[in-house]
Amino acid sequence: MSRLRLTGLAAALAAATTTLAPPAVPPAWAQPAADVPGWISVVERQPDGMDRAEWKEKRREAARKLGASRDKRAVPVLIKLAESETFDIIGEIAIDGLGALGDASAVAALQRIAADNARDRAQRDLARKALAKLGASADGGGGGGGGDGDPGLGRPGDGDGDGVAVSTGGATTTTTTTTPDPATGGGGASSSGGATDRPTTPPTLSDDTLAAYERITLAAGAANLSFDTLRDEASFDADLAGRYQRRLERQTMAWGVDAGARLVTGYYNPEGDLSARGALLNVDGQGEARFYSGKVYGIGRLAAQGVITYISSENVVDVRNAVDLELALGAGYGRVLDVGASLRVKRIAAALEAARALGRPIDASLANKLQLAWWSLRGSRSLHPLLTRTVAILREAGVLLGEPDAGLTYELLQVLGDGLLDRRHSGVDAYLAFGEGYLLREDDPQVDEGRVEQLLARAAYATQLPGNTAEVSGEGYARLRLFVAEGQPSPWALGATARWRKFTYTDHFDPVGAIDVAASLAVSDDGGDMSEMAFRVGGEVGFTFVPNRASALRLAASASFDSGELIVGASLGARYGLADGSVSGL
Repeated sequence: MSRLRLTGLAAALAAATTTLAPPAVPPAWAQPAADVPGWISVVERQPDGMDRAEWKEKRREAARKLGASRDKRAVPVLIKLAESETFDIIGEIAIDGLGALGDASAVAALQRIAADNARDRAQRDLARKALAKLGASADGGGGGGGGDGDPGLGRPGDGDGDGVAVSTGGATTTTTTTTPDPATGGGGASSSGGATDRPTTPPTLSDDTLAAYERITLAAGAANLSFDTLRDEASFDADLAGRYQRRLERQTMAWGVDAGARLVTGYYNPEGDLSARGALLNVDGQGEARFYSGKVYGIGRLAAQGVITYISSENVVDVRNAVDLELALGAGYGRVLDVGASLRVKRIAAALEAARALGRPIDASLANKLQLAWWSLRGSRSLHPLLTRTVAILREAGVLLGEPDAGLTYELLQVLGDGLLDRRHSGVDAYLAFGEGYLLREDDPQVDEGRVEQLLARAAYATQLPGNTAEVSGEGYARLRLFVAEGQPSPWALGATARWRKFTYTDHFDPVGAIDVAASLAVSDDGGDMSEMAFRVGGEVGFTFVPNRASALRLAASASFDSGELIVGASLGARYGLADGSVSGL
């Protein structure tokens, strides 16, 4: 009896224990398996029958699941997303997932992202947080990794200058990469364009900057090399030029430099002893400084020009030099600014609005930030750094909504590379100055040399017409020689030019070219007793094709009536630019 009671009591206690205990955990084999291959497939390929918008959401969700999967197979996929998806939030999901996976092989990629100034700040901060989870620093140092990766999973050097020390299971694997030379832009490229995409120096323009530009251009008028086998004679001729221009406009002062050189040379060597060589080298430069009080300014200009002429024929060698120096001081009113960079910002806003990707208007501070970023990249030969920096700034400011599709990306590239938006002017400017110069004319008695004083006047006007696809400009000048000796002539000259330019585009901001129509008038008199007043009236029609930001090809036809003679001509000119950058409206 007692045995039965004990048995019943034990059964009751066992039942009570079973009831109070938490539910048993199913064995691991009973849990649903993570579909890592399926998620990877969704990330890499758009499923058939699924539209792009739905796939983008599925793709982001798959990336989140891969980051939480703790599966090493997800690491290379997320690294690729983190490095390549700089415009979509999936890139940030991948960066966060790499930190959660804890695999040391992601350190190098995360360090490149953290150091890439072309990316927006949110992505760089996420990369630093992910590196902290892996026990690595953002500057290339770092110790123990938080993952269970195998030794040697760190990728070999990608040429970004990263030196990564990664601890894996007690052993340390050091991945060493080379550091590119900033002067040559050597080294590999990161996902956002590599070392050459990053500005070597930050923008240095002050807060009161109104406009600035810097240009380096090369031009070729003609070049010809020939050999006549029948006559056994060789000939060569060339017309080459180069120019550097830089100008800075600030509220209270402005300065600019403009220097260039032109070489015209030729060689003729027929059969026999007769041969001829010739060259003309013209080097010129000028600098200007203005100091403003409101719209009124004082101006100082310094100009210099040197010409060397060389002619050699048989036993005769003739070399002549000419040098001009002049300093002018005066006063003026107003200014004409290059507003091309501001027009580029407006064109980007129009592209975003047309694509329904404009989250908010681009205000003045954001326009300034964009232009300073472009200024820091003005020497870049590729549009890739301009695009990545622009998109990063627009996304960080909340202006760009989501990921730009292929159509919008194409339009942004066209706007950023549009050379028709350079050298676009607006404003009114006029000054009057007194100039003191010195002329040196070696072996040329027909030209006066010595001191020359003159009165100089100049006026300019330019405006962009509504729509910013047409421009009207005009310029006038006047010169009068002063303080001439008794009996010497006092020459004078004045002239004016008016020009209209129309800039043509396709429906997606592709620049086609610019049509220009100009008219000019010039009147002058040598001031001598026997001289007569000369006048010239002319017109010109031209078309300019701009293949890139700094280069142009122009074809023009002209006609003029010059002192009773009709002159008709045509011209073809080309320039190749090495750098072209501008800011305006800062």
